[in-house]
Amino acid sequence: MIICLHLDPSSLRHWHKSLIERLQKEELGNLVVSFAKPSPRHKVLERFMVFERWLYAKAPTNGSKPWEAGQDFLPLLDGQEIDVIVDLSGEGEGSTAPEAKSHLVPLFGGKLGEEAAMAAILQGGLPQIALEDRAQGAIIATASPSSELAAGLAGGLDQTYARLITLLVATLKMPQRTVAPIEMREASLPSGLALAKKALLSTIKYMVMASYRRLFYPSHWRIGWRWVDEEDVWSQKSLEGPTWQVLDDPGHHFYADPFPLYWQGRHYLFFEDLKHADEKGILSVVEFDEQGPKGPAKPCLVEDYHLSYPFFIEEEGELYMIPETSNNGDVALYQAQDFPFGWQRKQVLLEGLDAADVTITKKDDTYWMFCVTRDGAGGYSDCLSLFYADSLFGPWQPHAQNPVLIDKATARPAGAMRWDEGRLYRPVQDCTLSYGAELALCEVTRLDKDGFEQKVVKKLGPSDVWPGRKLHTLNRSGRLEAIDGAVLRPRWQALRPWFDRKFAPKRS
Repeated sequence: MIICLHLDPSSLRHWHKSLIERLQKEELGNLVVSFAKPSPRHKVLERFMVFERWLYAKAPTNGSKPWEAGQDFLPLLDGQEIDVIVDLSGEGEGSTAPEAKSHLVPLFGGKLGEEAAMAAILQGGLPQIALEDRAQGAIIATASPSSELAAGLAGGLDQTYARLITLLVATLKMPQRTVAPIEMREASLPSGLALAKKALLSTIKYMVMASYRRLFYPSHWRIGWRWVDEEDVWSQKSLEGPTWQVLDDPGHHFYADPFPLYWQGRHYLFFEDLKHADEKGILSVVEFDEQGPKGPAKPCLVEDYHLSYPFFIEEEGELYMIPETSNNGDVALYQAQDFPFGWQRKQVLLEGLDAADVTITKKDDTYWMFCVTRDGAGGYSDCLSLFYADSLFGPWQPHAQNPVLIDKATARPAGAMRWDEGRLYRPVQDCTLSYGAELALCEVTRLDKDGFEQKVVKKLGPSDVWPGRKLHTLNRSGRLEAIDGAVLRPRWQALRPWFDRKFAPKRS
């Protein structure tokens, strides 16, 4: 297959270089290049992004930096018959792109060109990416990138371009993809004066956030629990019902990713336990009786790398746990040796990938693994990848369409899946507003080796019955149901009682 990149030679950025390197690594075909008429960059916007790179010095923005490439970085198109044109020039009518069997053009918020992406980001939020095949006259793939790492315009472009690379590679590998409705963004580029004002506001916001981080712990998560029979979240599609109780934490730690476990007639709650000072998570556990936690939580698994999301699965009478070990670059199965505190690595299921929030279910005779995988420089929460196996112990095979979904609102798992009357449901993190901001309850309507589809049944967010800023995990085992959420937590412990009262759950 011959793939031709149609580029504007005056507007090359480092993400173009990353795309070329990725396509060469994937060996999807022979690459050639053709050039559009030069259309110089918007100088005021470039100066604005230089300022942002100084302001957000710690944020990665390499993809949006100009790339001073020579003219020989790829062979020039020389009369070959082209299979696919990847048209990144931003040309509209009167395009100089050569003809091909497939002519892929990215749209940002339904609009053509990089300036459309910039306008959408400056308006607020990363735009939806759509791939139009002009040869077919149809949209053939879409992606909604997450923005948890996007700092300003430069950072927003970085995240958008990273997911454009993901979408292009996935589409070239497997063109049959799920297409979401097109999200049109009516946005225009601001004037130089408006950008100057935005630069001033960005500076003020940066200073305010620096002060905030001195006064409060960032993203302090807490766990809510309750005993339920019929009135759980799944049955009601609501957080209403029995009052949520807060699992007390030390203050300088946060508790998140709660996984209740009813095992051998007893209730336990496992969760991520992160010390703010080093931002490294371990797993802790507390046993419950009818009155609630039986004493303080205690560590049950500590590694040299970060741990979170302790997913449990029972197989042939044995209990296994799959914690998130993305910082170690693998997915590992742990077995209980001295329950609940003794956990030993039994087997590595997958390695060489950054996979988070691994969640497994079984359909017919096949095991299905759901997780978000980070692809390149993009966010952590928008690429849903599936793997399948005939046995829990593998070998695990990747789905042909991976990532099967690129969507900040419905990709990332938020707890164990459940079967109800033959239908499969999964809780997901809705990261539209920010990482872990809300939950969505989804029904999986297709799950096989050729495709995946789901639909949102209900969205849930913090409320009076569970106040705070975020909500990103839902689980139940036996009668114990648990959620989590982020609240303001002052670094000065003397202020904690006031904030705890402010964010106390209300009776529904």
